[in-house]
Amino acid sequence: MERRKFIKVTAVASVVSGLSLTTVKANKTEGSPALIKPKKLSKGDTVGLITPASAVTREAFEKSVENLENFGFRVKYSENMRVKKGFLAGTDKQRLADLHTMFETPEVAGVVCARGGYGSGRLLPHINYDLIRSNPKVLVGYSDITALLFAIHAKTGLVCFHGPVGASEYSDFTTDQFERNLIKGKNKSVIERPGQWDEIEDPVFNLIKINTGTATGRLAGGNLSLIVSVMGTPYDLDFDDKIVFIEDVGESPYRIDRMLTHLLNSGKLHKAKGLALGVFAGCETKPDDPDFSQSLSLREVLEDRLANLNIPVLYGLPIGHIDDNSTLPFGIEAELDVDKAKLTILESGVE
Repeated sequence: MERRKFIKVTAVASVVSGLSLTTVKANKTEGSPALIKPKKLSKGDTVGLITPASAVTREAFEKSVENLENFGFRVKYSENMRVKKGFLAGTDKQRLADLHTMFETPEVAGVVCARGGYGSGRLLPHINYDLIRSNPKVLVGYSDITALLFAIHAKTGLVCFHGPVGASEYSDFTTDQFERNLIKGKNKSVIERPGQWDEIEDPVFNLIKINTGTATGRLAGGNLSLIVSVMGTPYDLDFDDKIVFIEDVGESPYRIDRMLTHLLNSGKLHKAKGLALGVFAGCETKPDDPDFSQSLSLREVLEDRLANLNIPVLYGLPIGHIDDNSTLPFGIEAELDVDKAKLTILESGVE
């Protein structure tokens, strides 16, 4: 890759610390670690921008910086921001070093992932979880970043945030969600289907009340493909008595069926209090799918796989690979009300 300097630079590139790629032993303490709320972000704070998975283009980098500057943040990043190794944003050692550096640097108030893609899961055995636990900060991202959020929350108790990446489209809804949960630290935040979605013809944006009812529990979840990928590892989260939120993108209905079936066979979903499903963008049947002409629709798959859980299940909330993306705090109490079609975060995820 030609290492051209990005045109727009808003912070001096940090020097990556010489952290070795060592495997950190799994936490053997019984039970979940105590919940740790990071300090809320404020205008003027320095925010670290990292790429723990795939690399960003120069355009996506500049968009990430501009998005964060619009909140009044200063942006810090390392020389690794311009590195690419195949489908990864540099080597595992480089990406790990950026993660560690941002958490151990006192001037950095929070960490935002510039994009998802692929590669976060490769870092999980090597993360210094003690370092992160000792330096709790806001960490936000989604998609492939789900693996990182799962592992860090499981090992440290840190409230991590499933929300927009740096290069996301920050619609009015997404911006409001980011501000309410990470900057203002609102004690209560209601997430409902945006009214403007009524004008969208794509059926994946339709609201589906699969199982009615109301449930309360702590939040956990993320991208379905990544949730399945961490199962059976030391970095998985249990769904016991939780409100589980799930989204995915670009998967055919039969693949959604396969992943949901795997979760059902594991028994994880049966232990949840409720399921808050986002928008499964691009997950309708595709012409090259097996038995395309007889394929089940996304809706049919969701209803077939989830209706028998006997817990509240709602599809169509603003969560996922869409312009209007919610910011959801891991480990925080929330209420899912299917009849009113809303998810309410009941306490602040930051201090």
